[in-house]
Amino acid sequence: MHRRRRVLLACLRLALGAGLLIYVLATSGGWAAARPLMSHGWLLLAVVGLPFFGAAVEAIRLGLLCAAQGMPVSFGQGYRLVAVGTLFNFCLLGGNGGDVVKFYYLTTTHRGRGIELAMVVLIDRGVGLISLLLLAMSLALLDGQLIRTHALIRWMVTASALGLGGGGLVVLASCSTMLRASRGSRYLLERLSYHQTLARVSAALAAFRHCQRAVLLAVLVSLLGHLALAAMFLGIGTVLMPQLSGIEIAVLALFGMLANALPITPGGLGTGELAFDRLFSMVGASGGAQLLVIWRLGGLSLCVIGGLLQMAGVRSKHALGSGPRAVHEEARL
Repeated sequence: MHRRRRVLLACLRLALGAGLLIYVLATSGGWAAARPLMSHGWLLLAVVGLPFFGAAVEAIRLGLLCAAQGMPVSFGQGYRLVAVGTLFNFCLLGGNGGDVVKFYYLTTTHRGRGIELAMVVLIDRGVGLISLLLLAMSLALLDGQLIRTHALIRWMVTASALGLGGGGLVVLASCSTMLRASRGSRYLLERLSYHQTLARVSAALAAFRHCQRAVLLAVLVSLLGHLALAAMFLGIGTVLMPQLSGIEIAVLALFGMLANALPITPGGLGTGELAFDRLFSMVGASGGAQLLVIWRLGGLSLCVIGGLLQMAGVRSKHALGSGPRAVHEEARL
């Protein structure tokens, strides 16, 4: 009964996403708004190529964060995980399906390190979000016109700044040696139920403090990936919405990507398009929904690769077991 309920809920969410997508496209001019793009072949190549570059960025970021926990993951291993994760991102709720896939396959290689890997996946997601917010805020402040003219953008920039500030305080508190040595922390780590788990979580977070360079590099690499994403949106947007400036297109698209990650419909289908449509309509432009749909279509090429890897078995020694420890683990399976 519980399984039937989950299947029904997933179908309802899929139907909601598809319905929202059809509604948004129908009320925003449909594919006719994207026809000007057909005469710009270089942009179409960029749309198809960007997911592969983005996967490389994510693979490098994952490798840096895993290394900080003493669990090396090669670029090739990380790339395979990201490719398979992209497939699940398009199938499961929000953009979180890939995180589950990464965690599952990494735990099959690094047995007994589930808590540390959970922290890696959590920090990986946090680094991606932080870099996205930093870039969107910086571009919005660089132009200033959007903030002065539109209260919603002003609110989003303010909320982003508060969120980043609050997240920074949490990180400082988590990595603080003084806080970990305090009486309250020792009580939590020694007396409460699941104190061993809490101690491992605390130690995993502290490990990132000792590898600040790796975390900083992960943020910088992630910023590079989001810059490439913003450039793609800018290139397509200048064709679909020539009346807008490049910074306006980039800022609105980057903030729209936050809505696309909300766990409401599979892959953010429909909800992302609705957010893009409303954000760009706010500045008097149509074509926002088409902008995101084109990005989705470009990502299908990487999804195909991820699907082939999933069918071939991403747990093979060529996928996750190039190191001596991984070969040993494969022998135990």
